[in-house]
Amino acid sequence: MMLRPFLVPLALVSLAIAVPGCASRSDIEAGRLAKEDAASAEDDAQCRRTNAEPGEAAYEACRQERATKRAARAEIDYQKARDFDRVLGGLNEF
Repeated sequence: MMLRPFLVPLALVSLAIAVPGCASRSDIEAGRLAKEDAASAEDDAQCRRTNAEPGEAAYEACRQERATKRAARAEIDYQKARDFDRVLGGLNEF
């Protein structure tokens, strides 16, 4: 009887863990491309706010700066995920 309140949350957590594993390579690639397109559109809008137009030096510098910052954030996120995976891998050795 005491176990029943924990069954629903446990089932939801199990489902949340299992579902991402069902994505195919094409789904993952489509998601990555959609994120890139959204980031490009966001960069374009942000750089145009400075009254710069594509082809102008100020616009190109703005786009380059935003791409550099995004790449640095992606590298940090990758390192965090890698470190997290290492910690989980280390826990399995016991």
